[in-house]
Formats: sequence, C-alpha cells, structure tokens
Amino acid sequence: MLAIITAFIFCVALPFLFMATLTRSLDRSAPHYANYRGVSVYNGLGIVWFVWLVCFWAGAHLLVAADIAQPNWMSYLVPLFPLIAGSCIFGLFDDWVGDHSAKGFRGHLGSLARGILTTGGLKMLAIGLLALFTMVSLYWGSTEGIARIIAGTCAIALSANFINLFDLRPVRAGKVYASGLVLCLGLVAFGGVIFLDWPDIAALALAGLGPLLAVWRFDSGEKGMLGDAGANSMGAFLGFLVATAMPLWMLIAWAVVLLALNLAGEQVSFSKIIESNRILHKLDCLGRKDVVK
Repeated sequence: MLAIITAFIFCVALPFLFMATLTRSLDRSAPHYANYRGVSVYNGLGIVWFVWLVCFWAGAHLLVAADIAQPNWMSYLVPLFPLIAGSCIFGLFDDWVGDHSAKGFRGHLGSLARGILTTGGLKMLAIGLLALFTMVSLYWGSTEGIARIIAGTCAIALSANFINLFDLRPVRAGKVYASGLVLCLGLVAFGGVIFLDWPDIAALALAGLGPLLAVWRFDSGEKGMLGDAGANSMGAFLGFLVATAMPLWMLIAWAVVLLALNLAGEQVSFSKIIESNRILHKLDCLGRKDVVK
C-alpha cells in the first residue's frame, strides 16, 4: 500500500497541482506557435517531466529522512534521474531557442558534417550520452555487460526520438506513450528480468502516467503542446523500462525495430498513415477538442 500511496502523492497529485498553476505563466511567457490547424499554443508543457522529477526526488528523500524504506518501484527508478532531467532540459532548450530548419537524423547529422551543431543535434547527442551513462552505471561488470549497455543505450535514445515523431497532433504522443507504458509494464510483470510485486507495478504505472495526467487537459484542449521536452522525456522513460526489463535478445531485436521505425519516419508521414486508417484515425481523434462531433 505504501508503494501506491507514495506514487500517487509524489508522481500524480503534486505534478497535477503544480502544472495547474504553472500553465498560466507558460501561457503568458512561453513561446507560442501555430499548430497544424493554425491555433496558437504555447510550447512548454513538457516541463511537467522536470516538475515530476523534482517531486519524485523530494519524495525519495523524505522517506529517507523519515527512516522509511523506499518502495521497490522508487529504488528502481532512481537511476533514471539524470536521463529524464537531461532529456527535459535539452528538449526545452531546443523548443524555446532552437533553429528548427534542420529536421531528423539526416538534417542534424548533415549540419554537423558542415561544422554546425544544431540545438536538435545537441539534444540528440546529450540524450545518447545520458542513456550510455545510465546503462554503464547499471550494467558495467555484469554478465551481459557490453552487449546490454550498447543495446540499452540505443533503445533509450531511439525511443526518445520515436515518441517525438508523434507530437504533431493534440495528445497523440501521449496516447502512443501510454500504449508503450502498458507494454513495458507487461514485460516487467510477466516476462522481464526485473522482478517487482503487484503493488510496485501498480505504483510504477501511476508514476509513469503522472506527467501525462498533469497536462492532458491542456494538450487535448489546444492550450499548449508537449514539445521536444515532453516527447523526448516520455520516450526516454519508456526506453529505460525496455532497457532494464527485456531479456537481452529481445532488447537487441527491439532496438533494431526502433531504428527501422525512426528511419522510416524520415521517409514517410506517420500522420498520413494514421489518418488513412479508419481505426487508427478514430483512436487518434479520441478526446481531442479539434475533432468535430
């Protein structure tokens, strides 16, 4: 029960309350962009992940100060701190001051080849290095060693970029993230290499959904957008679960699939694929303000 209570307080309730008031400042001061319908929305909802991280950090330290053992779900997520912090900070930097003329792997790597490091390229490198640091800190010297470190690093970095490909419509990236979270928690519960009991898995689900719940009404209502800060952080969170919960063979296969999907995203429009499929289109429109009833 302690696991669920701590997850609800520090990862759901507090971020929800903070974002309810912070969004007023974001609406006044954050950069505004026209979305795909021409509606002006502020870019900054992704900062919820840093808010979530601070609340999580505070909760973990309060338990230590109260001489209460951290629930297993919380100990499991502690190594995630630098990865999420970096993904959010570099994503927000790219959102607010970045030059968005370069797009995708090809655009950023092409600019780098010409001696120009774009803010998007900096973000990609930073998330990749943070993913590597996270995997090294967890698996250096383990039996799977280098193989898991390399495959996990790729899975985290590619997941961060993959979710970002869907942040083109209200709550679309959030729905993809929530679906991925269900899959990852299924791996943790039934087939993974990390063993948590059911209260901890329920707490992990609450913790992962916390940032999404905190900003859902603003994203779906076309008030603000997640931006790279939100999408990259969501992807990094999923990537961490995948990299730590999957057996090595499955992790390698998943990293290859993610690479293929990211490269496909450079060539085809996922939006067109979704809108051309009746079922996917209905799911995509679910809960969106811009959809005519």
